[in-house]
Amino acid sequence: MTLDRKTFKPYSLKGGAAAPKLIGIWKNELGSTMEITSFDGTTFAGTYTSAVSSNSTSAKGKLAGTLSGTALGFTATWTTPFSSVTSWSGLLLTDGNLLAIFTLWHLASTPDSDADLWESILAGADFFVRI
Repeated sequence: MTLDRKTFKPYSLKGGAAAPKLIGIWKNELGSTMEITSFDGTTFAGTYTSAVSSNSTSAKGKLAGTLSGTALGFTATWTTPFSSVTSWSGLLLTDGNLLAIFTLWHLASTPDSDADLWESILAGADFFVRI
């Protein structure tokens, strides 16, 4: 599916718009998936499966997040061999049909040695669409 990000605008709760439904599977441009299995209107949980990792395999971690209005943040905890966490912060968007999440992320990993400290925090952006 090819999407034009420029067609997406902030999701609005004004004018009686329905609250967003987060439960489901969300996929980003790299093929990673976030499966939200519980959502109480404010907090959500599930699993995150990253299609990319430091050892070129997929990685799966527990997911926990919070929604406030249309802003949200969530964290995936990666266990051995990765010993790291990734946190995303972003906004809900829509093109009128699809719901999307645009985020910035930070990954903090346990360095193998003091010399690796400089490369233990990475940053980037992700665009998720519910599939």
